[in-house]
Amino acid sequence: MTRAVRVLRRAERDVQEVYDYLAREAPASADRIVDGLLDACDSLAMHAERGARPRDPYLRDQGYRFLVHDRYLIFYKVTKRTVRVYRVLPGRSDYRDLL
Repeated sequence: MTRAVRVLRRAERDVQEVYDYLAREAPASADRIVDGLLDACDSLAMHAERGARPRDPYLRDQGYRFLVHDRYLIFYKVTKRTVRVYRVLPGRSDYRDLL
C-alpha cells in the first residue's frame, strides 16, 4: 500500500539544522547526508512498516517508529493513508523529551 508522506515543519527544521551543521563541519558530506535523509523519508510511502518501534514504552505506545540513516533517527507515525515524519534527530539525542 502506498501512503502519502508528510514531513512536518519541526522535522523540516531538523533537516535544515542538520544541513547547516554539516555545511560548517563537513561540507563535502552535507548534501549527500541530507539527500539521504529526504530519500529515506520518501521511501516510507511504500515501506512504512519497516521502521523499528522504540524501546521506550511511552514512545512505542504513542505509535512512533523510527529509521536510522547515517547518525540520525527519523521518527514517524503511520496511519491508514499517511506517514507523518515528526522529527529527524541525531542518534545520541535524548529523543524522548524532544518528541
